Parts: sequence; C-alpha cells; structure tokens
Amino acid sequence: MKTIAFSGGKDSTAMLLRLIEIGEKIDKIMFADTTLEFPEMYEWIKKIKLLINRKITVVKSVKSFDEWFYGIPKNGKAGKRGLIRGFPLKAYPCYWAREAKVRPMEKEQGKGNIIYLGYVINEKSRNRQKIIKNYQEGIKKEGHIYPLVDWGWTEQDCVNYLEQKGLKHPLIDRFKRTGCWLCPKQSKLSLKNLYLYYPKLWKKLKQYARDSPQGFKPNFNFKDFENKYGKNRFD
Repeated sequence: MKTIAFSGGKDSTAMLLRLIEIGEKIDKIMFADTTLEFPEMYEWIKKIKLLINRKITVVKSVKSFDEWFYGIPKNGKAGKRGLIRGFPLKAYPCYWAREAKVRPMEKEQGKGNIIYLGYVINEKSRNRQKIIKNYQEGIKKEGHIYPLVDWGWTEQDCVNYLEQKGLKHPLIDRFKRTGCWLCPKQSKLSLKNLYLYYPKLWKKLKQYARDSPQGFKPNFNFKDFENKYGKNRFD
C-alpha cells in the first residue's frame, strides 16, 4: 500500500498534487488532525479534497490535547511532584506530535507499506536535515519515501508549483510553519500574527500558559509581548 502523508502545508500539498499529476499509484491520502490547526487549514483541506476528487482519511489521537495537557504524567519530574503535564517540551517529537500524528499514522498505515512524506531539500530543522542527509546517503527508514527530496525541490519550488496551478496557501503570508497554533517552538513572527489576527486563540494560549507548570516557554512574557505590538484591536 502507498500512502501520502498530507499535513495540509504547502510542501505536502505540492507533493500530493505532483504525484497525482505524474500518475503515481496512490492507495491512501492521510491527514493527521491535531485538532489544533488554524481554521484556514481545515478549509484548505476541504478545497484540496474537492480539487483532487479523492478521499482523505483523517486520523486523530485517542485522547484529546486537553487530556494530555491537564493529565498528570506517571514518569518525569512533573508527575513526581503531582503536577499536570502542561505544554510539550521543545524537543522533537513533542508528546502531542507523537500522540496526534506519529502514532495514529503508523497505526493507520500498518507495517510493510510505503508512505510518502513532504520534506523539502532545504528543511530548516536539524532533525529533518539529518533525516534527509541519511536518506540521500542510502540510510533510509523502511517504507519512508521523500519525493520532494528526490526531485530536488525547495520550499520556494513548492510555492511556485502551487502558484502555477492558481493555488496560494491561505496561511503562507502569516506563518512559515503551519502546525499547531499553540506550539512553543513557533517564531516570534508567528506569535505576533497569532496575537494580531486570532484573538480567541491568543486568549486561549494565555490560559494554557497560566495553567502550565512550566509556563509557555522560557523567558516569554505575554504582557511585554502585547505592549510591544500594540493593543489587540479585537479586545
């Protein structure tokens, strides 16, 4: 079985459309819903589904994010102190990436099958850079294929390809990465746009930060951040 891991981002979208365009055999298209995607992402998924006229299988974590966030871990410092888990650590994969993406996709995909992943040749994260380097050197995880790497495509190549098809990702002007809106690993620019354009999500992020034993992320002050970028006009 050949499955496409479709995150909904520009890279995986370009990979999906190009594989269909060249006639690659595809048995399944899989979207791992973290339940923490931006509203525009869900609309984009619907748009692409209509465009390709194919089923997109949606997988999710058995437990909700709140169950993990407010749960008391059995192991680790927080659990020993009787504290809730709070925000994921900045390490990859964080507990939510593992529970909402990795494990549901592996379960759905099964063993002995092929999965196409949308990594580009100029990935920024060290973890992905290492995976790509190993892939190019023939050190491959069984069943994992990276078509964009094989084609030598960069992030800009994916953007150009989508634009040639009259498609522009709705989040591309505001966010370089389109993952969970509350991710502690996101850039200051992403947080700025979250604050300016998504007041309800920003308010929810502040509540999570108050509840989390370790706060949102080291040395981040919400009041200072809001003062820097001005009062949110939606408040």
